[in-house]
Amino acid sequence: MIIFIDNQIYLLDEILSGVGRVYSFEGRKLTNKELKEKRCEFLFVRSTTKVNQILLEETSVRFVGTATSGIDHIDTDYLKKRNIAFAEAKGCNANSVAEYVIYSILSWLKTNNLQLSEQTIGIIGFGNIGTLVAKYSYLLGLKILVNDPPLLEKMQESSTNPFPNYTNYCELEKLLSEATIITNHVPLTETGKYPTKNLLNKENLKLLQNNALFIHTSRGGVVDEDVLLEMKREKKLTLVVDVWKNEPFINCKLLESSYIATPHIAGYSYDGKIRGTKLMVDAFNKFTGLSIRSNLLENELNSYKPLQEIYYKKPQLIFEKLNESRKIMEDFEQFKKILKIKNEIERGKYFDFLRINYPIRREIL
Repeated sequence: MIIFIDNQIYLLDEILSGVGRVYSFEGRKLTNKELKEKRCEFLFVRSTTKVNQILLEETSVRFVGTATSGIDHIDTDYLKKRNIAFAEAKGCNANSVAEYVIYSILSWLKTNNLQLSEQTIGIIGFGNIGTLVAKYSYLLGLKILVNDPPLLEKMQESSTNPFPNYTNYCELEKLLSEATIITNHVPLTETGKYPTKNLLNKENLKLLQNNALFIHTSRGGVVDEDVLLEMKREKKLTLVVDVWKNEPFINCKLLESSYIATPHIAGYSYDGKIRGTKLMVDAFNKFTGLSIRSNLLENELNSYKPLQEIYYKKPQLIFEKLNESRKIMEDFEQFKKILKIKNEIERGKYFDFLRINYPIRREIL
């Protein structure tokens, strides 16, 4: 077996090295030529690799796995056309992103001397991440609005209700106008009944309340960055931004205007990476019929012990523990150094450097 593995997929090369020839690669640098020359059969990627016809044409690839929740970097139609098996790691980093959102909220409240009980959070997208954000928001005492038209449609077709009774479903415009905190967790899509590219745009961002907190952790193209900057000035918004439209070439004005800004690492907790690797191993085993195991993976997964719900009665303690474990403000300080780099290519390299060399950060929620 010839196996190609992104060098940012934790431990996977070590785990699969016993069953095949493993080649490690840097996500943005993988080429069709390399895959063809080495006759790659199994390809494991992260979001920096565009998996499409350009990359896979005339290769021997028969299985693609992405150790990420989002799959907008994967041309799934092409994979189906070529009869290439596909596996994703949906939900692996959901808790990591949810922690990032909760930390941002608690930091904003502390900085501005605001009360949790007086805030309403609007959650756009109610999948793995949105569900966890709602759960933690409820435990903290926030009022919760949610919007997810595709999920609502499925609910109506199946007569089931995926929205907990502590949430209130509403249209996007109502959510944007009534929430004091907005966070979006939708995939980036350009086609279909509910495309999300520029979902948050000039027509609806103007509905935001003055002084609202806007948290952006889904995909860069979901929000019109220029309009967001305009609304920041007009409505005195507080911005928390982790994802960028043209990664790794970021909008420096947006960075300068943000309360917290990071290089797409909200989902980069150590625990999230371990879960992603476990899902890739499981998918590999299912496809090949093998039974590869890793005691290290199992032990690390079992070492995660979330805080008990009683801790949510003390938001300041939650904030302190998140601050200690995730060190998001330290990430922000490191990221701001990109503003001193004048050359755009070098800025892009620094963006990737921060992601590639991201330290171990454990989850607590």
